Amino acid sequence: MVQNSELSEADIRELVELCKVEYGLAEEQEAVPLTEDRLPDKRNAATAVSLVSIFHHRGVNALAEGQTLKFAPNLTVVYGDNAAGKTGYIRILKSACRARGQEEILGNVVSGTTPFTPVVAIKYQVGDEDVPREWSGQEEDQFIARVSIFDTHCAAVYLMEKTDVAFRPFGLDLFDKLVKACKAVRKQLENEQRALASNSLAILQTQVPMGTTVSKLLANITSLTKPERVLQLSCLSNGEEARLRLLEKSILDLQANDSQKLNQQLTLRAGRVRTLAQHVNLVEETLSNGAVDAVFESRNQLRRKNEEAQRLRETTFRAEMLDGTGSEPWTLLWESAREFSQKLAYADLPFPVVDEGAHCVLCQQDLGHDARLRLMQFEKFVVSTTEQEVRHARASFARTRTTIKDFEVLPERISETLKEVRIEHPAASEAIGAALSTAEDRRSAITLALSEDRNLSETCPLLISVRGEIDALVHQIEGRLKTLCTNTTDEAKKLITEELQELQARKLLARHKQLVLDEIERKRKYAAYGLCIGDTRTHAITMKSTAVTRQAVTQTLKQSFQDELSRLNFQHVEVEISEVGGAEGVLYHKLVLTRAPGVELPRVVSEGEQRCLSIAAFFAELSTADEPSGIVFDDPVSSLDYRWREDVARRLVEEAKTRQVIVFTHDVVFLLLLKQFAGEEGVTQLDQHVRQLAIGAGVCAEELPWVALKVSKRIGHLNKLFHVVEKLHREGHQAAYEKEASVIYGLLREAWERGVEEVLISGVVERYRAGIQTQQVTLIADITAEDCKAVEIAITKCSRWLPGHDQAPAAQANFPAPSALKADIDALAGWVNAIRKRRG
Repeated sequence: MVQNSELSEADIRELVELCKVEYGLAEEQEAVPLTEDRLPDKRNAATAVSLVSIFHHRGVNALAEGQTLKFAPNLTVVYGDNAAGKTGYIRILKSACRARGQEEILGNVVSGTTPFTPVVAIKYQVGDEDVPREWSGQEEDQFIARVSIFDTHCAAVYLMEKTDVAFRPFGLDLFDKLVKACKAVRKQLENEQRALASNSLAILQTQVPMGTTVSKLLANITSLTKPERVLQLSCLSNGEEARLRLLEKSILDLQANDSQKLNQQLTLRAGRVRTLAQHVNLVEETLSNGAVDAVFESRNQLRRKNEEAQRLRETTFRAEMLDGTGSEPWTLLWESAREFSQKLAYADLPFPVVDEGAHCVLCQQDLGHDARLRLMQFEKFVVSTTEQEVRHARASFARTRTTIKDFEVLPERISETLKEVRIEHPAASEAIGAALSTAEDRRSAITLALSEDRNLSETCPLLISVRGEIDALVHQIEGRLKTLCTNTTDEAKKLITEELQELQARKLLARHKQLVLDEIERKRKYAAYGLCIGDTRTHAITMKSTAVTRQAVTQTLKQSFQDELSRLNFQHVEVEISEVGGAEGVLYHKLVLTRAPGVELPRVVSEGEQRCLSIAAFFAELSTADEPSGIVFDDPVSSLDYRWREDVARRLVEEAKTRQVIVFTHDVVFLLLLKQFAGEEGVTQLDQHVRQLAIGAGVCAEELPWVALKVSKRIGHLNKLFHVVEKLHREGHQAAYEKEASVIYGLLREAWERGVEEVLISGVVERYRAGIQTQQVTLIADITAEDCKAVEIAITKCSRWLPGHDQAPAAQANFPAPSALKADIDALAGWVNAIRKRRG
């Protein structure tokens, strides 16, 4: 703002983000504070701006198209009668320059056609730039806005309203810009806050049972609501989930038509579900990791015992024995032989019977010596500890393997129970069925691994425990039975209903938990934006601005106002500028009566005095500006009487020495006063004349009307008119010549009268002027009879030929020829030059 004067949109966005950081709405950002070395040099402050011209293409009021109104660097007087078009040009200027109240520019609404869109261009110069700049009405221009306008509306504002300090000394304008920046930041923050205004919980609130804890929570969510409370309510334990399901069923049970029949059905269902629970427990025990590890460990133990037995066989039996002797099949053969011997062949005798005459129970041959020894060796092997351990391990493995191999995971009765459970508890039935199916796959994989005598594959399905689901089913059915038997009163039903609604509300909250958390965050952000917006309040800026303005401006403004009153000789009523508080970084002032500050000025002073006070206030305000840009006055003396007119004219000319002054007026006397004082002070003046013609109002010309011309200018104008009528005469248009020439004689007579006032008596006395220039009296001492005689002769001749004088029929005098007319004009010029030359 200090370096570039204005803030860009990017700067505003950065300020918005910095404001949001304080309340957690944006990430931390590094902000670089202003340091003294970045302050610009006061000497490089604003440059004066002056107007060059207004070009009206079309579309403004009833102004004629294609008109250019020019302005001089010092004093420019734009003269025009009422309705001549001055106001149209003022409205154009007010749309671009600084004014206490702009006006809408209307088209030519009385033309009977659709008005054109205004098309204008104001050329202006900034400082000593060679090429003027141009404003065409598209947007605000900070340079042309330095030009100030005083008009009737402005005068009323100074008198009746409080006004800010329009021109800030160097640096003081920062307060205005800070306020503007605060408003821009506030606007963007409010836009962002509005995007957070919609409540996203409206639909959810209609779904949650009234009176529940969740309903109360949703109805009272604020930025201070703790998310932990939402998480706590939305998280149902396993017990609460089971309780919810139980209550949902219990409510339906209590509403059943035949509660006794329902009781019987639930009792039977409870028994079947308990059986299901027992079966599932058996499945999980049978196929548990421990049970599986045990059967494979039994197999491994058998392997180890077989290896030990093999080593014993190798040392016990000779090599010439048949292969497989001592193996498991052989051992079965031996045991069968034992049973045959002890039960049938040699009952009650120890096996093997090797007595004399005994036969082999297998081949039933007589036993020789070697055979008897071999049988005894076989028995010794079979009854050895190692072989007994092998037989025990074999039996244990066979038993555990059979338990798994022949186990029926999903028998028909269990399938029927699952179908019944699926009616009211499809999810639980599905979970239990899936678990049993997985258990069957696990049993098959274990059985296959055992049959193929290999280790269990890593892809073997894991056992899925569903004891919790089944226990919950049992608990729920038993709870329903209990509720059905004990809660038959309305009060009990009401309590169950309330508990159910609480749990249902929490369940619903769990499904929409993120929506609620987002709403809390929205509320928090909305409140944080409110705090951010609060930080854009301008009270602190106003207080600081007031303090600095009071120190740097107010005293200057007050003193300047009193100085301006002195310059305007306004001393009979005590009026001063007084502070009237501040707002949005601006300290306001108002004109008040020193001795009666509570009385409004217009009730005490006349219209002329009011205008004089307003002009003084306007000039006092200009004294606070850092640069002398141009000023424009629209009829500054429209309400002034002769008493103040001269003082105001003198003040405007004085100001034109140091800045551009443009005056729009319809007052010829005021115009002449301006020209007089400009001549006395050596101020260059440009005259502009606007008129109402057939093509429209505001037609511009660079000369004043006849009534405002000095005698020398009038002589020049008469010579121009002479060339026109002389051409008419030369081309044979005698009637037209005489008509136009008679007008010239009328103007020539007026020029002689102005010559008497301006030249002969040297302006000692002037019409409509209040005073007499006594210091000029010495100049008229040289007036001669010849001077007066020349005036008399000229006036007499002019009166004869000017329009409005009826000629006697007998006179029949010829109208003066062009040469005579030219001689009469030259006579005035010679008379003026002679007197002025004589007086030096």
